[in-house]
Amino acid sequence: MSGETHPPAVQHMAEHVLNQLQEHRSRYPASVRPAPLFVGVQGPQGSGKTFLTSRLRAHLASPPHALSVAVLSIDDLYLPHSGLTRLAESHPRNILFQGRGQPGTHDVPLGTSVLKNLKRINDADAQTTVDIPFFDKSLFNGQGDRASHGETVTGPVDVVVLEGWCVGFFPTSEELVEERWKEPVPTLEPNAFDMKTFVSVDDVLVVNEQLKRYVEWWKALDAFIQVDASLLMHR
Repeated sequence: MSGETHPPAVQHMAEHVLNQLQEHRSRYPASVRPAPLFVGVQGPQGSGKTFLTSRLRAHLASPPHALSVAVLSIDDLYLPHSGLTRLAESHPRNILFQGRGQPGTHDVPLGTSVLKNLKRINDADAQTTVDIPFFDKSLFNGQGDRASHGETVTGPVDVVVLEGWCVGFFPTSEELVEERWKEPVPTLEPNAFDMKTFVSVDDVLVVNEQLKRYVEWWKALDAFIQVDASLLMHR
């Protein structure tokens, strides 16, 4: 991998992570192995964040850095198929919960447990392996389900990357949601598909409420990278 050429975006991401890692490690005494640096990577669906994250991992793992990097996608933290089915049945009129993807469709306690274990993986008295779940989107005719086995991460770990389209999204006020709902979408063409035909502001407010449960995930992050799809398309 050391001779592999990576996209410019990966070079920028790596530079940021390495700078943050150096600062992160400086906060620990020399006698203590630092906890992993937790990096959030956010970008809209289809922006290439998963591809860029995989290339970032390969770049950081290669000489001269030779870092141990664990990647956790929030796509692998979805509720199992049975949980997604119950969620959809409990919100029959909310199209945002008729499938996976939105805040509220993830197993938040599972994600919290995995993140906490990864945070402590370098501790002398902690377990040295952490199981990363895997959600198989091919099961149940594309509805998906949690697989029985995922990846096992073995410590020590230098960097943990949490990637997903809503990573770092915080809930906002009901008033702001309703205000934004009334505004036209700037990039939407006059005859383009408009989600408001199928989704109500009340549906969005339910998702906004769900975001409160994710804040504990975001608090684990030490650094953050946002993938701007519009910039990538012009490179």
